[in-house]
Amino acid sequence: MAKSQFQRLGIGFSRRGDQVRLGRQENTRFSPGPISLRKHKRRDPMLWGLVGYLSLFIIRPFEYWEWLGAYHIERVYMICLLIAIVLWKGKRYVHHPINNAFIAFFLVMCLSILIAYRPAAAIWEVEEYFKLLVLYFVMILTVRDEEDFRVLIISFIVITGIYVGKSLWEFIVHGRHVYRMGISRLVGMDQTYNDPNTFAATIVYSLPFAWALWKSEKSKWMGRALIGYGAMCVVAIMFTGSRSGMISFLFFLGLIWMKNRKKVFGLVLLALGLLAIWQFVPGEYKERYFTIFDDSISVTATESAQGRIDGLKNGFKLFANSPFLGWGAGNFLYAVETIGVFNRMQSHNLYGQLVADLGLLGVIPFLAICWLMYRTYGKIQKASSSCIKAGLGQNPVFIAAVSGACLNTLLLLLFQGNFGHNLYRYTWLVIGAILVLGQSLVSKRPVAFKDLPFPSPRWPR
Repeated sequence: MAKSQFQRLGIGFSRRGDQVRLGRQENTRFSPGPISLRKHKRRDPMLWGLVGYLSLFIIRPFEYWEWLGAYHIERVYMICLLIAIVLWKGKRYVHHPINNAFIAFFLVMCLSILIAYRPAAAIWEVEEYFKLLVLYFVMILTVRDEEDFRVLIISFIVITGIYVGKSLWEFIVHGRHVYRMGISRLVGMDQTYNDPNTFAATIVYSLPFAWALWKSEKSKWMGRALIGYGAMCVVAIMFTGSRSGMISFLFFLGLIWMKNRKKVFGLVLLALGLLAIWQFVPGEYKERYFTIFDDSISVTATESAQGRIDGLKNGFKLFANSPFLGWGAGNFLYAVETIGVFNRMQSHNLYGQLVADLGLLGVIPFLAICWLMYRTYGKIQKASSSCIKAGLGQNPVFIAAVSGACLNTLLLLLFQGNFGHNLYRYTWLVIGAILVLGQSLVSKRPVAFKDLPFPSPRWPR
């Protein structure tokens, strides 16, 4: 229908980006509401460059194929990507307090080198975190609209799925595992995050985004793919034998249940699902998970749990000796020598790691990051509620669902921090960048129908 024909019917046009918004003009009793016409276009190559860089952090092929490690492809890729972004005219920087909080945290890490117990360890940690910071700003500069945002989230799940699937394949087909705590335990295909507990945490941190896609994407192929992804993740977590991973998975299910309106039905469905899964768990893994409740089953499992408590205590002992700047980024396992501990073990505790490594000066930006993420989530939900009711945007539910996934992942990081040292994980920066992008994209939409050039619709009953 031509534009003049729409105008004769009293329908006005308002263009915004790639969308055409239609709405009744004045003196009408009923308005059908806005209609969004998605204009499919080719994604910019820089977006795929970002996806490739993200895959290097998650899959880490240069650690699986050792011959690639000699070429330092992650550094070469990072340098080329930065040059491309500098020359790219389509980049768009989003100013946000979360950016400043991450920069402040990084500067504290740099400052800790000066007083580090072992400066070489602190320098290495700063270099690794700088790569993560590059990933953070590349995400912010590259994603420009809602379709780019959607591609990024789907790519994150696909990349994690490849990582988990390949690791599971190596375990089942080639028998790649570590024998620990009396069982054969699944490990990641890389070296940095291949520890069974760390690998299980990586899987759990991806589940909120898979759930967000499940809620917001209506295509059949997407639903089937997500069911397969979820089943694969449950199997992988089971074979890691990670008690912290299993507890975190149950914690995530609890978060979903708390947001469900049908609490009784959801609880029954959750219980039946867990009982069904439990029937397929091999006996030795069942015994491993029973040690969560019964310390007498395994002495080594009890010692492992006690190590998490000791990590927290040792962290605060180190904090008492150097409260302002700590002992340097990545120096916990070396600095414990000063308090008479010589086992060279990581803290296995986020909070002990934070206060020992960076002291009070690091705690401040860390708390700021957590608070700003929570506040940004609230702003996105508030702005999205009007858009969801009005039907504004290409998929008004999607950004709200993804912001909820970021909050769930933040809660999982803080909860999992009781059992693992995840302070310098890429996950913190990924969810921070997603929240910044989400708020930026939501703010581009009209907040409500009152902001549009036509009156609010009146839907027939």
